[in-house]
Amino acid sequence: MPLVASLQRSKAALAHWGIREYFFLAVFWLTLSAPLYLAGWGLFSVLSLPLLLLAILILAYGASALVKPAPQKKVQPKPGFPPSIEVPPLGFFPLSAYSDTLYEGKISWCGSEVELSLSIEAVELADSVRRVAVAITSEASKVNSEVRRFAARELLSEVNEGRSAAEQSELTAEQFLQAISLQSITVHPDETYEFLYDDGELFGGHWIEVHGSLTQGPIDVDLPG
Repeated sequence: MPLVASLQRSKAALAHWGIREYFFLAVFWLTLSAPLYLAGWGLFSVLSLPLLLLAILILAYGASALVKPAPQKKVQPKPGFPPSIEVPPLGFFPLSAYSDTLYEGKISWCGSEVELSLSIEAVELADSVRRVAVAITSEASKVNSEVRRFAARELLSEVNEGRSAAEQSELTAEQFLQAISLQSITVHPDETYEFLYDDGELFGGHWIEVHGSLTQGPIDVDLPG
């Protein structure tokens, strides 16, 4: 699976290459193969770059197969915290495997399934975060539209600046929104939220995280990762 995922990410990245990227690749290939050709390598000098990339791929895959990750300890609830939180009518949200303040579960959101995380720093805030979870899902269409429009408005010009520099055609807001995909939503007892999107390789594999609140709507956006 790591090999397949790496190949898919590489294919997606190459899809965004322009004339400049291929020019630098050609220069690098020529710089690598010319000394080998002069040294009498013949055909192997032309294959120097593919062979180098193949060797790197084999070594990387071999290392990942041999080096086993350390087993992770299962996160335990803090004293007084339950192992899961029930949010009628959304269902049960088990404690996250990575954080003792997050409860996570899958929900239906505007026609797709996404992960909803309930952030609970103190056990007495559980009822508040339940209300926020129900409120945001009851207005899913409105909130989803607000957050997506905000992300496009804040980030589209930056995307198109990079594409223009790479001599690529600019994206419309609709094309930008088709490229990104919602991965998870986190809600807090104070009615704030974070929407985390896969960037569709628009920012080189960074995440897009929109912060906001139920009362104010979207407030700002970050590019973590």
